[in-house]
Amino acid sequence: MMDKTYYHTMLERERLIPFFDKDRLVCFLTFYIGNEADTDKFVRDDMWQAVDDSPYGDVCFIDHLITDKLKVNAKLSYDIWRRFKIYIKSNFPRVKIIRWNKFNKITGAVKTYKKEM
Repeated sequence: MMDKTYYHTMLERERLIPFFDKDRLVCFLTFYIGNEADTDKFVRDDMWQAVDDSPYGDVCFIDHLITDKLKVNAKLSYDIWRRFKIYIKSNFPRVKIIRWNKFNKITGAVKTYKKEM
């Protein structure tokens, strides 16, 4: 179940970005800006808790990625990634790394990914 309050808060903070393909909402994502030392703050037990971040940080932590899971979205993923990086570079010039966690449904493990800008 989704938490409307979380998404509303992230939208107000300009930490929610929708991506469209023509008139179709492909996905939206939420993120935080912080520093590597802030990892524990952003990787939290309550995924619906909107925590404070710092626009002066050098790491972008992707928090949620929501998509309709249509197969055509796979073809759009590179364009969406490119557009997201442009947005981050333009609005948060100190960010040098984008990181996110991915949960493996089979093993139950969480893997962390990092990409330099």
